[in-house]
Amino acid sequence: MKDRSRLTCLSASALPGSPLSLSFFFLAFLFLVTLGCQFANPADSKTFEPSRLPLGELTAGVWLPAGLDEFRFGPEDQQRLVELGANQIEWLQRSEEGDLTAEEIAMDFCNRSGLHMPVYYEAPGFSPYDKLRNWATRTSPGEDFDAQLRLRILGLKTHWQGDAGFAGYLIGHEDYSRKAYGALARTVVALSAEDPLRPAVTVGNIDSYPKVERFLDAFFTDTGPSNLFQHEHYVFRDHVPTSGSKLQEALDDLVEGYGRVARRLQGRNGRWHAIVQAHSETRDGNGVTGAFYRKPTPAELRVQVGLALARGAAGVIYFLYSSGVEQVLNQDGEVTQRREYEGVVDRLGLPTDSYFAIQRINQELRRMSPIMEGLRFHGGYDARQVPTGVAPLSISEDDLDLGLFGDGANVSHVIVVNRLTDRARAVRLKLAAGADAVDAVSGDTLEAVEGLASLEIEAGGFRLLSVRGR
Repeated sequence: MKDRSRLTCLSASALPGSPLSLSFFFLAFLFLVTLGCQFANPADSKTFEPSRLPLGELTAGVWLPAGLDEFRFGPEDQQRLVELGANQIEWLQRSEEGDLTAEEIAMDFCNRSGLHMPVYYEAPGFSPYDKLRNWATRTSPGEDFDAQLRLRILGLKTHWQGDAGFAGYLIGHEDYSRKAYGALARTVVALSAEDPLRPAVTVGNIDSYPKVERFLDAFFTDTGPSNLFQHEHYVFRDHVPTSGSKLQEALDDLVEGYGRVARRLQGRNGRWHAIVQAHSETRDGNGVTGAFYRKPTPAELRVQVGLALARGAAGVIYFLYSSGVEQVLNQDGEVTQRREYEGVVDRLGLPTDSYFAIQRINQELRRMSPIMEGLRFHGGYDARQVPTGVAPLSISEDDLDLGLFGDGANVSHVIVVNRLTDRARAVRLKLAAGADAVDAVSGDTLEAVEGLASLEIEAGGFRLLSVRGR
């Protein structure tokens, strides 16, 4: 849509003649074209529409929970996951331990521990390269595509439907080809028809999909399960400092991407998760050698989660949990790059500093979830750029973000995020006339004098407020 709009505007600017009498009509024409472009592309809008769905239970999940280059999932590993406070796991090695697959062992753990896990959907006979890319879409639809699709879905459903942890179908990963959207749409429709209780899940960066609206039209159906898009965006490159303007620029990039996801999902029967960077990474190959991503600090972990919630995410997935080495293969199965990761636990499965930071974040999410699960997302903004009359409170300070939530008609809750990761702060809130602000988790009312209240927020932290009496 952007490309077509730009061509339209260029053709308008090339109109011949320059009589003064035509100036007004020419400018009016340009204004209407620009306005039309804005309405036609909600991702560029400055305001939000309330989400179609309530948030539901907040997800706190981990990626690769059982080792990376080897399967490791003993009793101690499982207990650490429980103590982390995660409620979902996803992505496992294709390995077998005796008569059981890694996925079956992990599902048994989920059944016993009350966690959720989406299972792999993939066509049989894929190579190791294919199994990590485009599972739902690499096979071009042929005459028997729908029949084979139904057989695979029924096979998965029959295999897993007795498991309490069975939470959907992981059907895609970075499927950045518009040629695949037709097959994706048919896969989603077939899943919805055969299993209307469980969502499809796909992973990618919203800005990497060509013709992104076509991708979203294929993935989100108007009826049936509310599918889940997991948005991956990592900004803590090795050169990014831990404070100052360069860090804030990285956070700008992160939250602007979150905002585009939120706007793209407006009116759709679906939700989204933020995949939160929790790892460091070195690379060797493909012209890259050395440190690529650095490990986020505890405050940077918090601020990623807070900014995601403030843009309507229904939860977060921490990337990645396990440490180890990945060998990146080309389509001929040849190693082209070696990547070494440090995750939430080290190669022996022992906690790193990130583990304890995430454990604390998850405790807060668990307290917030019962309050937020019935709320709809009303919009998220830089605190100084909230449109007039949208929020029940205002803040005139920098480096703060607000997420607004309510019943679809009125805002009742606000998340306030401190984007400064090097210090705590006391934020001054100006409340709307007649309004009170209450810490939604503790139930404590913020003391206000002449409509001004103070809110303490830790470095990179976030607070959920209930605003009453507007």
